[in-house]
Amino acid sequence: MGFKAHFRKAQALATLGKVEEALREFLYCVSLDGKNKRARSEAQRLLLSFFSPSVPGESQEHFPDILKLLAPHPRLKEHVESMATEGTSHNLPKLPQESRELPHCSSQEEAAAAGDRSSPENPVKVEGEGQEGNGKGQAGDQEEKGDAASAKAGKCQEKKRKRCQFGPQDPEVPTKARKPDPPADQGARAAVSAPLPSFDASDLECSLCMRLFYEPVTTPCGHTFCLKCLERCLDHNAKCPLCKDGLSQCLASRKYSKNVIMEELIAKFLPEEFKERRRLYEEEMEELSNLNKNVPIFVCTMAYPTVPCPLHIFEPCYRLMIRRCIETGTRQFGMCLGDPVKGRFAEYGCILEIRNVQFFADGRSVVDSVGKRRFRVLHQGQRDGYNTADIEYIEDQKVQGEDQAELMGLHNCVYEQASSWFHSLKTSLKNRILNHFGPMPEKDADPQVSPNGPAWCWWTLAVLPLESRAQLPFLAMRSLKDRLNGIRRVLAFISRNQN
Repeated sequence: MGFKAHFRKAQALATLGKVEEALREFLYCVSLDGKNKRARSEAQRLLLSFFSPSVPGESQEHFPDILKLLAPHPRLKEHVESMATEGTSHNLPKLPQESRELPHCSSQEEAAAAGDRSSPENPVKVEGEGQEGNGKGQAGDQEEKGDAASAKAGKCQEKKRKRCQFGPQDPEVPTKARKPDPPADQGARAAVSAPLPSFDASDLECSLCMRLFYEPVTTPCGHTFCLKCLERCLDHNAKCPLCKDGLSQCLASRKYSKNVIMEELIAKFLPEEFKERRRLYEEEMEELSNLNKNVPIFVCTMAYPTVPCPLHIFEPCYRLMIRRCIETGTRQFGMCLGDPVKGRFAEYGCILEIRNVQFFADGRSVVDSVGKRRFRVLHQGQRDGYNTADIEYIEDQKVQGEDQAELMGLHNCVYEQASSWFHSLKTSLKNRILNHFGPMPEKDADPQVSPNGPAWCWWTLAVLPLESRAQLPFLAMRSLKDRLNGIRRVLAFISRNQN
């Protein structure tokens, strides 16, 4: 990292109250650019908090910690040791030659400080001293001027000490309103708890969505984005959106480095903006979790209740759709056949529930899903590239009395017919069906228990050699009797062809 990166990191650490780590970063900035006044002033302020004379013996207590902290940096360690050694007479660290200009005085104060050389403690030889007549008068005038300059120099030194106590960042703090100095450790906490002067909400905006960071993550290449924004970019290209560095390892593991410092900064200094950002996110998640309006629709193949439906996901829009289904907690989406004549997809479909997802390094995934409920499409729509629909769920109509007895006889007859057909298949074909769909479900004691009808009916329809267009009417039927009669006719037709 360069000077700017270390300086930003030091400011963030100081704001969070991590004084020792912030001091190390500021001193590293000084070693990189010794003429930078901001870095030197920040380093001086934190050093003063360690070597403050308000608590006796505290400099000796903190000095070994600082040396231990800077052990990996010999150059900085020698720098701090020399500063502390030179300043032991006043219990304060003296600054190097370049930084003596940091505690600024006015031009008049600097001029007065020059008169300090003529004070009684530092006498100088006055021109004309020891001469007779007018020479003595000139020497007397010069001594009076020296006394006045000495008084002014004392005032300037007093102002310098007061300014150093407040630090170079606070030159406008009034002296009269200043309270008694707190202990050094409390003073350090108060100093770093104040917000940075240059802190602004626009500095904490994601470069992808141009909104305040939410769940910020940092890539291995050092760039920070919202988690959801980065994932959407990786759906299209497995590279960093800014520097184009490869991020395939993030796609394979689905693990990202959470930026804790960024989250703490936002929560501490932008509480209202963070609250609003979180509210918008929760509203979006609530809208996505609605399984009646704007339900995500996967336009691909036929799906039936209780029947497994494995899917290979590789298109960016469906990657986003599957991820959102998992994030909202519903883990459900609709499956429909494509229908370019009547609309983008068919009028009837089945809700699938995600049981497991396996991700690959190139962004692809294999989704293990199973059918849950049937639905009818009321209105078609789109969202972020994938299809959506407003739907209503459909169920079988129950019958009573004689119709129920007739239904039971038909149910038992068709089940035996379907079982015989399956066992008559070749062994290789049966094994392929078993590996993909599992074994044939058992016959139900009451075929009307489930609102979707017996599970073996849907399993039989899934394994029958029918085109998708021929299977779709069975999904739309609300009469179990009609569905059983249809399956019986298909089985009879297939058996005749086999014979």
